[in-house]
Amino acid sequence: MQIPSSVLCSELSHPPVAMPSSMYAAPQASASNGVGNGAGKPHVLVVPYPAQGHMLPLLDLAALLAARGLALTVAVTAGNVRLLAPFLAACPSVATVVLPFPSSPFLPTGCGENTRDLPVDLFRPFMASLAALSAPLLSWCKSQTHGVTAIVSDLFTGWTLPLAEELGVPHVAFSCANVHYLATTHSLWRRMPTRLHLDDADETVTFSEAPGSPSFPWCSLPWMFRMHVPGDEVSETIRRIFLWSIESSCYVANSFAALEEAYVEHPLPDLMAKRVFAVGALSDAVRNCDERGGKPAVAPAKVAAWLDGFDDGSVVYVCFGSQQALSPVQAACVAGALALSSVAFVWAVRSGTVVPEGFEAAATAASRGMVIRGWAPQVEILRHRAVGWFLTHCGWNSVLEATAAGVAMLTWPMGADQFINAWVLAEAGVAVPVAEGADTVPDAGKMATVMAAAVAKEGESVRERAVELGRKAAAAVAEGGTSYNDLEELVRVLSVID
Repeated sequence: MQIPSSVLCSELSHPPVAMPSSMYAAPQASASNGVGNGAGKPHVLVVPYPAQGHMLPLLDLAALLAARGLALTVAVTAGNVRLLAPFLAACPSVATVVLPFPSSPFLPTGCGENTRDLPVDLFRPFMASLAALSAPLLSWCKSQTHGVTAIVSDLFTGWTLPLAEELGVPHVAFSCANVHYLATTHSLWRRMPTRLHLDDADETVTFSEAPGSPSFPWCSLPWMFRMHVPGDEVSETIRRIFLWSIESSCYVANSFAALEEAYVEHPLPDLMAKRVFAVGALSDAVRNCDERGGKPAVAPAKVAAWLDGFDDGSVVYVCFGSQQALSPVQAACVAGALALSSVAFVWAVRSGTVVPEGFEAAATAASRGMVIRGWAPQVEILRHRAVGWFLTHCGWNSVLEATAAGVAMLTWPMGADQFINAWVLAEAGVAVPVAEGADTVPDAGKMATVMAAAVAKEGESVRERAVELGRKAAAAVAEGGTSYNDLEELVRVLSVID
């Protein structure tokens, strides 16, 4: 059933909460290697959220800003410094400020400083704990002779907004996802909709102020929102972080106008009608795919040589991201569908996913399947002419890589922003749904039918739209394109020094 608009709380009807003063122990000091190229330039402080899917696109943006002459400092905790190595090697002018990870009563000692090292149940306290970095980061900013003139911060590190206000500089909120997700997230945290029937996970929430008034089942909303408990310190800190982000001067999204025209072309009430710079696809703009996110388990040249033996668009690439392990029964379903459909495939299998015994050997013997255990050279795979479809969990970075490559998608969203991402793809006409939900076990026969149809004549129209969207994605980041122009305008905004 649907939640009527009258049940939605009015804007900020739940009072914004102040950051709990005693919740976290702040680090005693911060360390920095200093700003690499001196005074006279705008100095932008970049604050990523320590999760791979968040860090990579923001570092891509940072590389583009540095290439346009802005002095940048990236703030990270000590445990994340090594992840910056490829970025710093490519952008030697960029400096870092390294902060000790804050202690927190809600995190076990030594739990890790990046979400890839954490179980999912620690993601929320981890996000809230990072807010304690605000005080040492402010102290560092005030100590710099070449002062910070703007802050670009991940949506999940909105605690940098008060820091920017203290310094009297602009604050720009960066979304590693699409504009639709950015607007939806802020709508949820501002309006705090609730369910009429707590046992109805399919009860829908309608976003009436968004273009097209989209609706989503409660179970498909971002899980951090669904986990909110009024009065709980972690919950209220997370809400305050998102509310701070909406107070930013403007927003930057890793998307492009041709993919989300209705969300980019007009001011959005859910974003307080503030400017959104759509600068994606950032990975395509940077064109730095060598070992992006990790060292490939198989050399790209080896995969490309294998793919060379197949017709254009006939291969299905299968990958569910770096953090989503399929259960044995889900993996068996995917394997069964691939076997029944007889489609050629490349399957990147995450650690922890158990492929049915004998499946890999049979696919190899039939010369129609390749299983990659570990990190796959995804960009190179998607850009190969033989790959026409991508069975994906709809993580936004993967979605953009497929979109930029002109590859159509078979969608199986499982959590976070992925249901919204799948909706965006469906609206664009470049995807076909096969399942949804982290615990869903699809019927292998039905999935096989969809796969077989996708690579056959029935899937041609979707593939053609995907190829056309890929051309538009390339045009967007080329000189004079929509994303290129938005980036240039963002640079002008960040270059203003009061």
